[in-house]
Amino acid sequence: MSFWDRWQLVRKGLACGRSRRGTSCPKWREKLEKEKGVRVLIFLLFTLLCVVCGTWSHAHPTYAVVLLTTVLAAGIFIPMRIGLPELFESNSKLALVLIAVLINLFVGKGIYLWSMHQPGGEFRALYFYVPTAFAPLLTTSLLGAFPGLFTVFASSLFSAVLINQSIPLLVNNLVSGFVGVYMTQRVRRRRDLIQAGMAVGAVSLVCAVAFGYVGETESEVLIEQGAWSVVLGLLTGVFVNAILPFMEEVFCVNTDFTWLELSDLNHPLLRRLAAEAPGTYHHSLMVANLAEAAAQTIGANSALCRVMAYFHDIGKLVNPQYFAENMDGGENPHDRLSPSLSALVILSHVKDGVELAQRYHLKRPIIDGIEQHHGDSLVYYFYHRALRTIEDCKAGVRILGASEKDVPGFDESQFRYPGPKPQTRETGILMLADVVESASRSLERPTAQRIEQMVHELVLRKLSSHQLDECDLTLKELRSIEGSLSFTLKTMLHSRLRYPQKERDGSEARTLQPATSGTPLSASLAAPMGNGSSTDPGPGKTISAGH
Repeated sequence: MSFWDRWQLVRKGLACGRSRRGTSCPKWREKLEKEKGVRVLIFLLFTLLCVVCGTWSHAHPTYAVVLLTTVLAAGIFIPMRIGLPELFESNSKLALVLIAVLINLFVGKGIYLWSMHQPGGEFRALYFYVPTAFAPLLTTSLLGAFPGLFTVFASSLFSAVLINQSIPLLVNNLVSGFVGVYMTQRVRRRRDLIQAGMAVGAVSLVCAVAFGYVGETESEVLIEQGAWSVVLGLLTGVFVNAILPFMEEVFCVNTDFTWLELSDLNHPLLRRLAAEAPGTYHHSLMVANLAEAAAQTIGANSALCRVMAYFHDIGKLVNPQYFAENMDGGENPHDRLSPSLSALVILSHVKDGVELAQRYHLKRPIIDGIEQHHGDSLVYYFYHRALRTIEDCKAGVRILGASEKDVPGFDESQFRYPGPKPQTRETGILMLADVVESASRSLERPTAQRIEQMVHELVLRKLSSHQLDECDLTLKELRSIEGSLSFTLKTMLHSRLRYPQKERDGSEARTLQPATSGTPLSASLAAPMGNGSSTDPGPGKTISAGH
């Protein structure tokens, strides 16, 4: 719609002056992120800065250094293109890795040149005074283990060529880098980085002692090198810990630290959810437990799954009374609405959730979870109710002798979520955990066999309806997720024994009756009409699903 048409509608009072916020990134940012020309520019700038580092102490750059640096730069980009295509095609991540390598190079070169002007500097192994693990620790914390390993090789290779042509320097860089990557591949707490720095320092100490004995270094120099190795390792961990939040914001990278901070239940949106829609809040907590356990089973990002589950239904804050989990057992507001209008209210919680998430500046993966946790599935209850209404109208028209063509029809798309379908393993897990938790609310006498059968049917239904076609979940992983969901649900819906009650004459009852952890919902609430159901029930049975 053009600006003029919108202005006309606003003038006539048929539209408001506001527009819904867009859910996609700006075009210029997407183009900057994927543009090949920008990637070539990053490559040329990195090569140029490496040449500057290699010729720092020389009056004029030598052609040998320029040629060697260019060959090395091309040599690290080729394996990156083959082995890490996701990193290579993301200009921001590529720039992050290369900036970390350049920082390592320039800091190491500066320390080397400064030490050479100190008394006795030529007799010391200067590579133990360089914080070689900075780039691997930073890259692994932000991007993962494989980009961290690539950074280790690139940083070690360039350091050994451009700083000091030394085999001990190359070995120390490689060993300390590998240890740093291993210690930071899945950091969950800030102090884990400090421990990684201490581990790097300990390994550098071992290298210092080993090379010192091989080179017959004096004991005083050997002690000094070992002490500096430990101190630099610890300081490297502290420094990476300090700049990590800044790097996350600058390069738009989300780490486990990001998700742990967002999992705080004191977030303003979650506090609103607990106060205004307590049923939805409790449902979100249960989905978070299910999704986190399932993600851990297949090695997905469990922290992200938990945070997405917390926020996936925040759109229900706009009309909480229209969703079954927030009804208090009184009048059902959907009884006063047509099926299409009820479906519109249920479907709108996705768009409302996206708008709230953007207003509170939530991260992009959380917004993706809100958009994708229903896919483009059908709100079956209201769709079926609309079909039944049409059939009743046709029957009445036949009784009156009128034409059935006068009965208005409807479009199935009015009863489908806008999508898209889940694009990642984490959003696929969120979809399955959401539908399973919703269906368990209407399960009477939840035995282990019934829970397993229900979970299997719901997972199979989502798979057969092609809702999981665009995420990377394999059949083997779906089997593991199904087992995890069943196990977690059985622990949630476990049975207990009622304590014996005293009879009127004072004697205790002799029988103990099993009691479930909660009573089933009433028929009006167990039906999927008020909770955003999106799963077609199988023949002969009705299962509330797709919360």
